[in-house]
Amino acid sequence: MKSFQLTFVHIAILLSLLFLGTVIAPFLTTLVLAAILVTGTYPIYEWTLRKVHGKTRLAGAIISLSIGVIFSLVFFVFIILLSQEAVSTYQGFEGWIRSGKFNLNELTAKASKYFGIPAVDLVSSLTQAAQAFSGSLVEQSTTLLRSIVWLIINFFLLVFAMYFFFKDGKYIVESIEKIIPLPKHFGQEIFQKFQQVSLAMLYGIFLTAIVQGILGGIGLAVAGVQNPIFWGTVMAFFGMLPVGGTGIVWLPASIILLAGEHYVAGIGLLLWGALIVALVDNFIKPYIISKQTKTYPLATFLVVIGGLMVFGLKGAIIAPMVLAALVSLLHIYKLETVQKEI
Repeated sequence: MKSFQLTFVHIAILLSLLFLGTVIAPFLTTLVLAAILVTGTYPIYEWTLRKVHGKTRLAGAIISLSIGVIFSLVFFVFIILLSQEAVSTYQGFEGWIRSGKFNLNELTAKASKYFGIPAVDLVSSLTQAAQAFSGSLVEQSTTLLRSIVWLIINFFLLVFAMYFFFKDGKYIVESIEKIIPLPKHFGQEIFQKFQQVSLAMLYGIFLTAIVQGILGGIGLAVAGVQNPIFWGTVMAFFGMLPVGGTGIVWLPASIILLAGEHYVAGIGLLLWGALIVALVDNFIKPYIISKQTKTYPLATFLVVIGGLMVFGLKGAIIAPMVLAALVSLLHIYKLETVQKEI
């Protein structure tokens, strides 16, 4: 093949990759999550593969469907329990209001007198805000429905992608290693680094969530909140999410305690949640990733937190992998440079 023909092929391949990358970009986070889950559960897949006498399709289907079923059951049970607790909390809150123990205007009057700020009719303001929110919710119902449909599509894509990653994972890795214009051992080094990052992300997400749930549950128990074990579990679940986090639980609990004139417990829980529970995620997860991948802790910290702030969940997952690729490429460059100098 002539040089200009080879150049044309290279340009065509590059343009095709750019186009296809743009097309699959909305599913990139789901695919990366699938790869992380496959990496973390691959020993279970290999055990299942031996039990089904080397039938890769059957083993891949068993493990991917099992993970999907477990996630679905946990999610639905969690939603049911959370709904029951939410109804119970609402009924208790409504009982406070009816008994006169929770008077918003009286509380705002006390606050204005204590802090020297103008008093406001908080009930009217909240009523107007609720009406505006209801109207906005009706207007956004189509968007909400679309989001639910999109979540379901991504869930099925996750299970579908895991099946193919289990079944054809080794072939996919070998094919990419052949395409990469580097010696085979360098390509293997890059994939080993990606594997380390995947395991570190998996361990980091779950371990951080568990620690946050335990610390949050302890704070709730000390503050006198009912069902601290359940709400600690809820915090662990929300701790795995990029939006809201554990504050979805401890912040309203603090406000309710303050509204019930439990000032020490309310302020204590607020400080505990903001300074201990919420900040755990910013330290444990980067530490686990840096420990597993042997990268500089400060660089990992900045990459994880910066990726989350700039790109959301996608950035928090992909940024550490980009850092791992950079570390591997710098190591390869260093080795090649030393060999040339020798």
